[in-house]
Formats: sequence, C-alpha cells, structure tokens
Amino acid sequence: MKRLLIILAGLSVGVGLTAGVAMTGTTAQRHANAPAKSTITIRHQLRGCHAWAVNSGAYRAAQKTTLARGGTITFVDNDVMSHKLVQTSGPAVRYHGARAMRHMSASIRVTFGKAGLYKFTTKAGEDYPGMAMKTIGEDNVLRLTIRVS
Repeated sequence: MKRLLIILAGLSVGVGLTAGVAMTGTTAQRHANAPAKSTITIRHQLRGCHAWAVNSGAYRAAQKTTLARGGTITFVDNDVMSHKLVQTSGPAVRYHGARAMRHMSASIRVTFGKAGLYKFTTKAGEDYPGMAMKTIGEDNVLRLTIRVS
C-alpha cells in the first residue's frame, strides 16, 4: 500500500510540474505572438459618424488589440473631420508626429516602450470645409484599449 501511495504522489508532482511548464510556455507564446507593428484607421460612416479599425479589421467605436513591447501603432485619419489622439491611461508613450491629425490621411506613429494596459480616445473636430456629411444617430465616442506585453 505504501508503494502505491508513493507512486501516486510521484505522478501528481510530475503532472503538476508538466502543467506548470505548459502554462508558462503558453504565456510566453502569447507574448511572442503579439505584433510589433499595427495600423489603426479612422473613417467616416453614416451611423455614428466615425469608427476605427485595427489592421483592416471591422470598423467599430470600441476596439481592443495587443502589441509587443517596443512596438508601434500608426494611426491614420481617413475621416471627413480632424481627430486629436488622446491617451487616457497607461504608461507614457512616444509620439512621432502631431497628435492632432488636421487633414484627411494625416497620420501619427506611437511607440509603446513599456508593458502595460493603455487606453486612448480621440477628440473629434469639425468637418473639413466642403465635406459636410449627414449621419444617423449620436456620434460615436472612439475608445481603444491596447495590451502591451
């Protein structure tokens, strides 16, 4: 009986160690798969006025994405109004260009040097002259959450 208990205890420890190593590997893999570069595009739309997309994905008012530490995101304003990029929380970032994107296809590149959770929004300006567009419903408030690992 003692031998059986010792063998079972040994198996439990081995299984626990294997599971711990597997979980650590999974976490490391997840961080290794975070992209080093990303593009977020803001566009005009009929319902809600504007939305943004991550890497040519679906356009939504609220987005979530991941990025590798030291990575960059390029924000492109293809809306009919200006947008100023505003960080609402997270470690400091480095801006390459003006945060106020004052013309169509204006862009800014942002570098994320530290791991953490970052949140952004934009402050929308007025429509560009001659670009008045009709929209349906309230204007969207753009929200972006970025997890940097």
